[in-house]
Amino acid sequence: MNYEHLARIKAFISLYSTKETTNILDGDFRSVFRGRSLDFDDLREYTYGDNVKDIDWKSSTKTGKTLVRRYVAEKKHNVLFVVDSGDKMEADTSGGDDKAQVALDALGVMAYLVNQGGDDYALLQDSNKGVIFTTFGGGGKHFENMIATSEMFMPEEGKRDIADLLEYACENIRRRMVIIVITDMDGLFRLGDKLLGKLVANNDVLVVDIDDAYLYGDRVYDIKDRKYESELLFGGKSLKEAEKAQREDFLTQMEEKFKSNRVTMVSMGKAEDILPKTIELFERHKNGIIR
Repeated sequence: MNYEHLARIKAFISLYSTKETTNILDGDFRSVFRGRSLDFDDLREYTYGDNVKDIDWKSSTKTGKTLVRRYVAEKKHNVLFVVDSGDKMEADTSGGDDKAQVALDALGVMAYLVNQGGDDYALLQDSNKGVIFTTFGGGGKHFENMIATSEMFMPEEGKRDIADLLEYACENIRRRMVIIVITDMDGLFRLGDKLLGKLVANNDVLVVDIDDAYLYGDRVYDIKDRKYESELLFGGKSLKEAEKAQREDFLTQMEEKFKSNRVTMVSMGKAEDILPKTIELFERHKNGIIR
């Protein structure tokens, strides 16, 4: 078994283990998400995405329906990672790092923490082959396969944007979940109030914004045309300042929208942001602090 991604994330977390805010790594993770009763014990019909290990075959044979043990399947949190993909992920972040790599590392850190907490988790991502949805599960092998799958399909341009994926989750995954969305500014723009209301009706929703590179930077690369733009188009200091102000205004508006819909969000612009921002995201969600 190849544990390349697991080893990478462990090393990544160890790099920041001296920070005071890493108390979330010391065993308190399970209190981050609102849980359900551990002693609730019954059976329910199998739904799309359930782990086959939770099927009660004896009861299923008697009833003629596929039933899962609720006290096993739902005593854990079900964490769904919804990850943006496509050509835009080949760009850079505002901090100059590779956008896709920051997204993958953020996914890896959060999945690692979820895995360490003993919860079940799955990936929902688009590709040119259609929607990629892994079943809920846990453990080292599940972690490695999920990260490798996301990495494989992240560059592919599919037919669904991040909002379409979240609609897909609402329509096809019938369970209470913690939904963690990893997207960018374009993805944030697509998250309307109606969709957010639908999501938070039965789920906890956390959003990670992988902050895009500025359009008026020192060197601007057009990922569509595969070339650097002429220096004449950079616009000078005034345009850079205008773009920065416009972006700050947009993020403030998005924070207000998320706040009104009980959604927590953080932005990450470079690799070194990942762990502290992840901890901030989980702690704010835990304490009910949206902004």
